[in-house]
Amino acid sequence: MAARRILFVESSMGGVIGGSLTGILHLIARLDRTRFAPSLALFEAKPAVEEELARRGVPVHVLPSLPGRRKALAPGRLARAVVRAADLWQVVGPRARAVGGLIRRERPDLVYCANGLTANLDAVVAAAVARRRIVCHEKGFRRVGPAERFMSRWVDACVCMTDEIAAHYRTRHVRARRVLTILDGIDTTEFRPGGGPAVRREFGIPPDAPLVGIVGHIQGWKGQLLAAEAVARARAKHPALRCLVVGGVHRDGAEYAERLRARIAAPDLAGHVVLAGARRDVPACLDAMDVVLHSSVTPEPFGRVLIEAMALGKPLVAPAEGGPLVVVVDGTTGLLVPPRDPDALAGAIVALLDDPPRRAAMGAAARARVDAVFDIRHHVRRVQELFDDLIGAGAAATAATAAS
Repeated sequence: MAARRILFVESSMGGVIGGSLTGILHLIARLDRTRFAPSLALFEAKPAVEEELARRGVPVHVLPSLPGRRKALAPGRLARAVVRAADLWQVVGPRARAVGGLIRRERPDLVYCANGLTANLDAVVAAAVARRRIVCHEKGFRRVGPAERFMSRWVDACVCMTDEIAAHYRTRHVRARRVLTILDGIDTTEFRPGGGPAVRREFGIPPDAPLVGIVGHIQGWKGQLLAAEAVARARAKHPALRCLVVGGVHRDGAEYAERLRARIAAPDLAGHVVLAGARRDVPACLDAMDVVLHSSVTPEPFGRVLIEAMALGKPLVAPAEGGPLVVVVDGTTGLLVPPRDPDALAGAIVALLDDPPRRAAMGAAARARVDAVFDIRHHVRRVQELFDDLIGAGAAATAATAAS
């Protein structure tokens, strides 16, 4: 049997290579190519992605310049409704026609919407018109409007990162034929200790200085300011404490980044917080840290960096909501604290810095949990089983229709 064609559609814009696209690249790299022939559609050129997939023999289709979605200029339901109606006509329509043309040329057996039903509504429309199997990967708690609810009846499966996300879409009356949870995973072989000392030397951080850190694009909801406040308070007990902030400034985070720079220049933090910028050596940066912080101020749907830190044997401090509730075993692989509470975050930092044996035990437990639950092989196996189920069902349905 010829390999079944899977067209992945990833719609992120602004030069971002975030968690959605990273997850897709990991999945594509590990698909059984005797069973599946992947290709990727992008809504803008991403040279690094295109070069990587070219080396793997995976076709990448960059769609022509298309209109982007807009934000409501005023708060309120009416403003959102007006903008959404305009988007459906001026944005979703042209995008759906572009994706539809690609589907007609490539004739995939299944269209995989990497950004979910709402963000990939154009691809859902195009695939439904072409009568292709559709999978939407839901990675957050997005708003579901009438258009999304209507189109969801053509979606064969909504793959959700956690049970909480699955419940979110069920309660909003998404009518996909299946709503299921498949946890994300990472290649644990890419996260080996040893790179930390070089990172410390690069930024002038002494080998014996206590170091905490946070990884993620700098933007308001990621909470780097909250982490800085916690570090300032934890320094009352550990004056030598340093903090490494890893991540570039998000396209929506310029003003927030300026506020962060001003805060870390204040006397209680000056010289103790390093803005490392975007890095290609995130595992080495994580390895340099004694404790890894996660301080999102709105619920994090999953938190890929959490499992990356755990793979390196690092204890975590994270808010007790959203994805961390799934990833972190409180008291065993890290500490969960009340969200948006700098004092609680500081207290957890101090507690772990005060107890090196506890940190070591948590790190070992974290690595064991990643191997058992979040290894990329578990994720790929379940996704491939889903593809087999859906494309097999599609072939059977097509044969039955032709016979009748």
